[in-house]
Amino acid sequence: MPSRGSRRAPHVIVCFLALGCSAPDPGVEGLTRGEFSEGGLSGDGSTPAGDASDATVGTDATNTDSGGDATASENAFTGDTSAYAANPPATSAATFHQQNNVGVTPGKNQDCLSCHKMGGAGPQFLFAGTIFQDMQGNTPAADIEVRVTGSDNKGYSAYSDTDGNFWYMPQANQAIAYPAYDGARNANTTVLMTQTATASSCNASGCHDGTTQAYLHIP
Repeated sequence: MPSRGSRRAPHVIVCFLALGCSAPDPGVEGLTRGEFSEGGLSGDGSTPAGDASDATVGTDATNTDSGGDATASENAFTGDTSAYAANPPATSAATFHQQNNVGVTPGKNQDCLSCHKMGGAGPQFLFAGTIFQDMQGNTPAADIEVRVTGSDNKGYSAYSDTDGNFWYMPQANQAIAYPAYDGARNANTTVLMTQTATASSCNASGCHDGTTQAYLHIP
């Protein structure tokens, strides 16, 4: 498993649907909310995510800072023996929306799962959100792997598009077992949430909305 150095730990809680994070991140900055699908690229730009075979709980530790556990034995990448590999979606979320005449531009302050939920106007996502290079949410972070690993040790990964938007479209019978661990990484940096997540809509009000918590970001 690739080594992961001590990094700033943005909130990697995936806040589901209209729910916010279970609690404000104690000193943590802001990472979370994915939106792509497992098992290969889907029609909306999702990427393969892990399953029980690549998410078995192990003992590898990743250091975190900003008040979190310094050596958490379990995290979003525990049991995932693969290294980060670029896998950006072929088409951005904004382009999909434009092609389908959706009058909403995905991105900062747009709660993806308000529509992309069971019975919603859009395809259902397991988790989704937007990630940036800075906590103010000024510069999108492209091709970031956002991973959520549930308490059943099943992990799901999504990659951000050119605008920083990510989403995970579930296959049959896929669901996140909460509480869950959240994290994000690129080739140089891994950030982890210091608390377990209880929900999954990162952009929702009360979560990584730039006010309650900093926007989801990776240094």
